Amino acid sequence: MPPKLSILTVTYQAAQTLPLTLASTQAQTWTDWEHVFVDGGSTDGTLDLIQAYAQTRPNVHWISEPDQGLYDAMNKALRLAKGEFVVFLNAGDSFWAADTLERLFTEAPAQADVLYGDHRYVDAAGQPLPKRRARPYPHGQLSVQHFRTGMAVCHQALFVRRTLAPFYDLSYPLAADLDWTIRLLRQNPLTYDSRAVLIRYLAGGVSARRLRRYIAERNRILYQHFGALALLESGWAVLQNALRGGYPPLE
Repeated sequence: MPPKLSILTVTYQAAQTLPLTLASTQAQTWTDWEHVFVDGGSTDGTLDLIQAYAQTRPNVHWISEPDQGLYDAMNKALRLAKGEFVVFLNAGDSFWAADTLERLFTEAPAQADVLYGDHRYVDAAGQPLPKRRARPYPHGQLSVQHFRTGMAVCHQALFVRRTLAPFYDLSYPLAADLDWTIRLLRQNPLTYDSRAVLIRYLAGGVSARRLRRYIAERNRILYQHFGALALLESGWAVLQNALRGGYPPLE
């Protein structure tokens, strides 16, 4: 039988941040999952960590080869996945608690296609930062309209039925996860809100380091899917976030 979940991890020169992720998965009390690694040709010890980890449990699969960037590697991971659901947990990201997967898959209805929850920004040691989320946590059935102003749910906090997961558009090297989520939700999947914090999300990713280009890509995606009005709504949402100092995360 294929595993219930495929945990997909993309790495490149991640020897400093990957141990947090591996410790988190090894600690999970629920183990009906495989772990798929797609490495971009690391030379810093990342592969040593993956190989040692693979010796500790079954259902660990990995490849290491050059790629065309983050989302090309994520597409490779999707092609390798065998699980009923997929989740991306990249180097430095981790599950919130040891029972996160057990609670999520025990409590979610069997017919749900997308399971989701909240996240916390963390530092390099995995400790939560005093940073509030950029948008209000969505209420009710998650829909494509929640993403008119950007990512309403952290990408790593989306557990998606594999057969519904689209591939990433490589023309968006920084913001393809927003386009991916919108295309996913346009299929009208049945969603389940766990009302729980699921993910520790490592702050300071590539989109944060190249913020101006990321915003330009995000605006192009919003315009493509929702039209010019969405750009005005997005600008207003950014202003509100700045004035409020961020929205309080789900407790």
